[in-house]
Amino acid sequence: MRNDLRTGIFIGIGLVFAGWILFALFSDTLQERRQKQLANEPVISEPVWRLAPTEKQITSKPSGQNQKAVVPTQPATAPATEQIHIVQGGQSLSSISSLYYETADNWQKILEANSDVLQRPEQLRPGMRLKIPAK
Repeated sequence: MRNDLRTGIFIGIGLVFAGWILFALFSDTLQERRQKQLANEPVISEPVWRLAPTEKQITSKPSGQNQKAVVPTQPATAPATEQIHIVQGGQSLSSISSLYYETADNWQKILEANSDVLQRPEQLRPGMRLKIPAK
């Protein structure tokens, strides 16, 4: 009986150590899982309106027969409308203002437009959807 108990304890301790070693070798930490998740997400570094072709690109004539003319995605006289911006990590209201208004001084305009979800600039978090008012 005493030998059976001793054998059981040794087997139990061995299984615990084996499980601990396997866990240490094959488990990802929370930070590593988040980094893998972020690596698979698309990153939008420019607002959508900056990705549209410029007037020079639209008015340039193709020189060869195989070239295609660039077609604008929006007419140049399209009315300015409110846009939605998804906050990325490291962005501030000033940097978002710089993206859309080409100056960091209009951050208060963005704050006022989003007063329902954002009362202070310090509350800005990645993933938030902000309304960007027209110029």
